[in-house]
Amino acid sequence: MASHTVPAGHVGVHEQQLAADTVDTVTFTGADLGEVEIITDGTAAIYVKFGDAEVPTVAGTDCWQIPEGAGSAVMNPRTSGDTVVNLISSGTPVYSVARTS
Repeated sequence: MASHTVPAGHVGVHEQQLAADTVDTVTFTGADLGEVEIITDGTAAIYVKFGDAEVPTVAGTDCWQIPEGAGSAVMNPRTSGDTVVNLISSGTPVYSVARTS
């Protein structure tokens, strides 16, 4: 599991590689974001959940999916307080997570 913190006013984390079946967490401190963009190299699907206590699972029916082969997705976290993005994959795709504004 990797945890990345994006300080207030910064854009995001870039070119991180997921370990298979392991959750990565990206926390935007001091930011209740309305949207985030997740960019992927598309080598494997990525599953996403938002919030501190939200743990995604591979192919989880309660997760957002960025399909294999997709380049990016803009998502609405629908959280309050710090924006926390949790990601998992069955593969090892490279991803970036950034605020949209």
